[in-house]
Amino acid sequence: MGKKKNTMPGFEQMLHGKKIPLLILDQKWHQLFLDGVKPKEVERLEQKLNKALATQGKYTQELKEMKVLKKKLMKNIVVNMDEIGERGQETGRLQEDRRLITEINDKTERNEELLQALEDEMEENNFRLMVETMEYCYRIMNSNKAEREQLIIRIAQMRTELKSKIYRREAIEEQSRGIYAYLHDIFGPRVLETFDLKYEDEYT
Repeated sequence: MGKKKNTMPGFEQMLHGKKIPLLILDQKWHQLFLDGVKPKEVERLEQKLNKALATQGKYTQELKEMKVLKKKLMKNIVVNMDEIGERGQETGRLQEDRRLITEINDKTERNEELLQALEDEMEENNFRLMVETMEYCYRIMNSNKAEREQLIIRIAQMRTELKSKIYRREAIEEQSRGIYAYLHDIFGPRVLETFDLKYEDEYT
């Protein structure tokens, strides 16, 4: 396994203890990645969180349904308490309701434990995703900074070169105007009539 990169020394320690929202639900987080292309580790963590989010929804829904069912069973027991016989023996219906409540309690406890474990895992994976995201962002920003510095140098060179070319253009235009005026004075307009057709607009 390759050595873990670390753009910022102590970066993970700096983030520990901070409340981080679930990144995969944040549209701005998705927009950080150009053209939607994400590093492999980011994609892996994103997939794990998506799967865990679906499972979390399933557990939460089951807990809600069991809570409603338990409430209904408890109500049935209260309503049917008069079915208890003279010897204090419960009817089959009451016994079944109590059995179901016990079963619901056991399943609720298991689901709550599974849900807590899942949420702990999601928090850890979300933290890892934040670290990977920051690593990615700092690589991009460092690359942009290097390119920007190169562009600043290149733009300065081009400006200097452009100024030099502008001065050169003005110099040759001035030289050509002087030559044309001299020839025009010596040979007169008739001799330069052919040239005038081509150069008059440029050098007069």
